[in-house]
Amino acid sequence: MKIMVCGKGGSGKTALTVLMANVLTGRRRVYIVDSDESNILLPKLLGVNPPTPLIEYIDGKMDEEELERRQMDIAKVLARAGSGVKLSLLPSEYISYSVENIGLVTIGKVREYGEGCACPFNILTRIVLKNLVLEDDEIVLVDTDAGIEHVGRRVEEATDCLVIVVDPTAESLHSAILLRDVASKLGKRYWIIANKVTPRVWAIIKRESEKLKLKIDGIVRFDDDVYESILLGEKLKSTIALEDVKNILKTMKLI
Repeated sequence: MKIMVCGKGGSGKTALTVLMANVLTGRRRVYIVDSDESNILLPKLLGVNPPTPLIEYIDGKMDEEELERRQMDIAKVLARAGSGVKLSLLPSEYISYSVENIGLVTIGKVREYGEGCACPFNILTRIVLKNLVLEDDEIVLVDTDAGIEHVGRRVEEATDCLVIVVDPTAESLHSAILLRDVASKLGKRYWIIANKVTPRVWAIIKRESEKLKLKIDGIVRFDDDVYESILLGEKLKSTIALEDVKNILKTMKLI
């Protein structure tokens, strides 16, 4: 299964992706595809060295027109000798494994002044996911870039379902409406998760989401351990949030 974790920038997608992976590993073979072109924190939260970005495997960043034109050739390169892309068969420098055996693949990062937009990274993400071949026990979590850039590049069509993360902001709720409608139009399952929730905040989110006819499918409470890890750039620790993520994955029938 390919699960896309998406939402407004700063909503907590990366932390929730890592927490989901930590719960699922041992039950499934878990991979994370990091398609956020700006955030570099994910390897630290997972406790691994950053893998070489996959964009370098296809000879570096191309313009979007060239990527679209060459997508079948690129898929063949990524698949190597096989029929379809298998993350487990990527050369070792392009995938890092945590001590929990969670595999991390990074699409690419914007790191140079003037290097251009992040559009090619989203296109490559779609190519990878569309041609991905998974075993029955494998699950891929896709940590997306902030906001809705991926909508314009049709990344959603290459995934099985969406986890839409909202934080305590009006902007986040409105972004979730757009992502919900995209998922519905594509016939994809989706779950809307409220993150960084305190009792007072939950009362407001519940009220505002009801006004917008936006159904919240689960909540993740504010967890000091999570935000200490994020602030220090260390391997993710969690107590309260981890339990909430377990409950959400039970609702999704993944555990």
